[in-house]
Amino acid sequence: MSHQIRIFSLSTCSHCKATKKFLTDNGLPYDYNDVDLLTGDERKAALAEVARYNPNRTFPTLLIDDQVLVGFNEKKIRAALGLP
Repeated sequence: MSHQIRIFSLSTCSHCKATKKFLTDNGLPYDYNDVDLLTGDERKAALAEVARYNPNRTFPTLLIDDQVLVGFNEKKIRAALGLP
């Protein structure tokens, strides 16, 4: 089953890097925005979108289909993706 995966991350965040590595290592395609590398209106828009899903605006904020996960928690990510 294919999942829609999107990550709002920071380029220097170790938990964000771990999340991306986990998805890559498991062959799961994903889209991401390193919010700290954005500027101007693009950055404001990304932060506003993060706040819609995660009012605390912490990273990574991970969207898997209709689920929102905050932080790197492999067990929760596996469950959301239906992985063993």
